[in-house]
Amino acid sequence: MPLALFAGLAIISAVMLKFRPPAAAPGEAASAADGWTPPPPAGTTVSLEIDFGNGARRQFAALAWRKGMTVVDLMQAASQFRPGLRTTRRGEGAKSLLVSIDGVANQGPGGRSWLYQVNGRQGTTSYAVHPLDAGDRVLWVFSASQ
Repeated sequence: MPLALFAGLAIISAVMLKFRPPAAAPGEAASAADGWTPPPPAGTTVSLEIDFGNGARRQFAALAWRKGMTVVDLMQAASQFRPGLRTTRRGEGAKSLLVSIDGVANQGPGGRSWLYQVNGRQGTTSYAVHPLDAGDRVLWVFSASQ
């Protein structure tokens, strides 16, 4: 019986090794498409939370902060995780508008839209130009316009 168990484990291990995805080449970073999640940052961080307005939430508790970082930079950092955050937007700079997060799109006049807050204060400029300080907490909420 122990011999049969050992043989079964050996066969399963061989099959798993044969069909595993290829590793990144030495000196080459794995990409988000490879299912890679960045290691936790060692320095100063900011956090991101997404509230889909239906009880579902996503959280990124510790993303690396850097001087000059904006809310859009934070969203791009969250897209590097697996599963990554998927966003779409229209426009650039001060005229940039977030259109959707993870496939949930703004509904237009009278409907719900994505609104952001930094440290509990509603954003008053485009998220593409809103600067972040170390330790800031960004919250996106899918809700009716106020």
